[in-house]
Amino acid sequence: MEFKKSLAKYYIRWYQDCLNSVKYCEERNQHQKAQEYVDSAAQYKKIIEDNKEAIEFFSIGDNAFLRDTALPKEFRGYK
Repeated sequence: MEFKKSLAKYYIRWYQDCLNSVKYCEERNQHQKAQEYVDSAAQYKKIIEDNKEAIEFFSIGDNAFLRDTALPKEFRGYK
């Protein structure tokens, strides 16, 4: 899974949703489905950890949709 600036504001929510889904599936003895959510949560967690500052920046207003040249240097080059 690859970080995309246009999705920045969703990664934390998706991570939390996966954790909630793991709990839900475990309560219903759906262990295989729960494991799939665990795997997805791990991917989202890695994206969040690796791109924390970018997620914070691109989650504000329309920052994710500004031209690269209008962005601060540290946030240029993101897809």
